[in-house]
Amino acid sequence: MNTIKYAVSITDESVNINTPIMLSGPFEECFRAAAECGYDGVELQIKNPATRDAAELCRLKEQYHLEIPCITTGMEYFGNHLSLISDSPEIQRQAVSRLIEHIDLARELGSMVLLGSMRGVIDHVSRFKDLENRLLENVQEVQKAAEERQVDVVFEPINLYVINYINNLDEGADFVKRVHSPRFWLMIDTHHMRMHDGDMYEAILRNREWIRYVHYSDGNRLYPGGGNINFFQCTRALMETDYQGWITMECLAQDNGKHCARKALEYCRGLEDACRAVLA
Repeated sequence: MNTIKYAVSITDESVNINTPIMLSGPFEECFRAAAECGYDGVELQIKNPATRDAAELCRLKEQYHLEIPCITTGMEYFGNHLSLISDSPEIQRQAVSRLIEHIDLARELGSMVLLGSMRGVIDHVSRFKDLENRLLENVQEVQKAAEERQVDVVFEPINLYVINYINNLDEGADFVKRVHSPRFWLMIDTHHMRMHDGDMYEAILRNREWIRYVHYSDGNRLYPGGGNINFFQCTRALMETDYQGWITMECLAQDNGKHCARKALEYCRGLEDACRAVLA
């Protein structure tokens, strides 16, 4: 039987109203709210990981009986402007080093690291091949550290309005294969899939062997069930492929993030029950 666990994205960074994070503020409050909603874990959306107190995060894990399945790195791109394909060799070096710092923190917390926006934006189509090769070289450098530290890194295809290459699951899986690391995997985000993957059920089945992590967010970035994505088919595909990992809610808080987080979890657990009935 599938063992799906549920997490919610949290941050203690300053974020704006359009950031898809339902629980924000001091981590003590975020952990408490996630536990009260019934989640199994929290995903950390942070930057500058070397400044973080790993012992305090471990204390919060233990106190609230929550895991930390993943640490995201997008704030390093949008907040610190670190890109793996920058034309500045120094910024490339900083981006690689910063990802390794995330991996170091992840090792202490028993987490994965998510690589998405830090791959940066390609400035002209004529440079696509060269810049993708630059990305490949830098990711392979990061993966040496990930393999040493036995930390999994999950790679996120992102819609073209945010990052203009490697947008769908097939392209993401191809890149994962090129990196060729036993610690480098594919993740899915339903918000991005809705734009680029056509039949989301089939896309999940087709890339089943590479998927190690999942973000759920509706097409309008609200909690699952708040928009137009067929989450029953997504959950069914994951269960049919015997997915044993995490589904993390990365959604807008609207006017009450805790309420939205609770509704997201209730909806997804109901979907899981419905899929079990269909697949029995």
